[in-house]
Amino acid sequence: MFKYAVMQNPGHNRVYFNASGKLAKNELFALFENNICEIKEEIFGGVEYITFEKEAELSDSDIILLSRLSFVYAIFEIQNRAFIPVTKNHSYFFGDDLNMILKYSGKTNEIFTRMMINLAVFASNFKDKFSDSLNVLDPLCGKGTTVFDGLICGYNSYGIDISGKLIGESSQFLKKYLETGKYKHTLKEEKISGIGDNKISFKSERHLFNIAKNKEDQKSDRTLLCEFIDGDSVNTGKYYKKNTFHIIVGDLPYGIQHENSAAGNKMRNPANLISACLPDWIDVVKMGGAIVLAWNTFLLKREELEKVFFKNKLDIIDFGDFSHRVDQAINRDVIIGVKR
Repeated sequence: MFKYAVMQNPGHNRVYFNASGKLAKNELFALFENNICEIKEEIFGGVEYITFEKEAELSDSDIILLSRLSFVYAIFEIQNRAFIPVTKNHSYFFGDDLNMILKYSGKTNEIFTRMMINLAVFASNFKDKFSDSLNVLDPLCGKGTTVFDGLICGYNSYGIDISGKLIGESSQFLKKYLETGKYKHTLKEEKISGIGDNKISFKSERHLFNIAKNKEDQKSDRTLLCEFIDGDSVNTGKYYKKNTFHIIVGDLPYGIQHENSAAGNKMRNPANLISACLPDWIDVVKMGGAIVLAWNTFLLKREELEKVFFKNKLDIIDFGDFSHRVDQAINRDVIIGVKR
């Protein structure tokens, strides 16, 4: 057996406090499932690590995925209590700064966002194709935390939000970031309109980026796509074709900072939002694709959300308990569903 120890990112503890060990172990389990054993929290030299054992040595692809886990700061192989460093290799397209520069009230934490993206990839049928530019959608993207994190991971990333102001700011931020970093890119903006599933006419705007690291990649079409749409998520099926996305990741309104629209009415109730939008989200995700949502359990009980997922024929995946307290008004949980 090979034994490994993972040092947690200090920011991980600041996000989850007493729940950090639980979430780290569950995210690690989601990656390897039954291919590892003895997942524990252990202390060496006064420092807490997440440890696990594996029959075979970590492969190159194992190391890439392990390096991408939201809590991973450093990786070691333990041999006779000696720590042998394992070189991290996350194979990211962008640096983490893309998702850390923007600061604003109500922003979903980048570490938590990375965990949700990972859970979606690991639960889906596309885990082995994680390096093949998967398509990720955040249908409630705000200023784009999930979209930017998807780009970092090398995924084609798309976001929808009801606020034209937020979408405009996100698009302008990405444009400036790409110009400053001298990335080769194009930006196409176009108006779209139609009649939504709620029988209400809509007018929206697309901001579509085509991004390459350099001129050679651009000529060879080794590019990433990123798109922002200022529109109502209830019309997701009008914006995108069926079976477009490998994963969907979203942070439902907490009733505190977020405000969304569905069925033509602004709302802060996640139950109403899910009822209005989930059918379209399921239509645009591929067979075997995953939908991962976070929400405030003080507003919607887990049992109620699971019923909605079952009703819409999503298989719920159990990677463990991801519930944790954010503050006095928010107890956050995560649900993972796969389209079969």
